Amino acid sequence: MKQMRAFAQHGRFDTEAGGVLLGRHLLESRDVVVDEVTTPQGADRRGRVSFFRSKAHEKLVRALWEADGNTTAYLGLWHTHPEEDPTPSGVDRRDWEQAVSVDTYEGDRLFFPIIGTEKMRVWTLSRRGTFKELQEERRNG
Repeated sequence: MKQMRAFAQHGRFDTEAGGVLLGRHLLESRDVVVDEVTTPQGADRRGRVSFFRSKAHEKLVRALWEADGNTTAYLGLWHTHPEEDPTPSGVDRRDWEQAVSVDTYEGDRLFFPIIGTEKMRVWTLSRRGTFKELQEERRNG
């Protein structure tokens, strides 16, 4: 979370950032662990209210997957918004629907965090089209 939050758009001219979530599905559980997030690459296109991952970014993700012996799972996509409490745009929803229907991944859903200037929110979209926001779990200890 710290890596993603480092790209929050606090400045007036800060551009959107984004990347890919990589990790693993825990056996006999619905839990996932995010082990790594990619950060913006030089060839990515970044605007004040837009972010497009480049082919070079896709190659980086593939290289990370291959370096880990093809065991790292693709878990989803993250990006920033220049708003305190981020909400997905129509463009975000269409991008997420395309990722779920076209991309290759394990499990039945992908995760889509959006990092705002004050809050971070996470949504999931399943292969069946179920869209929901995850709620932060508070644990004692």
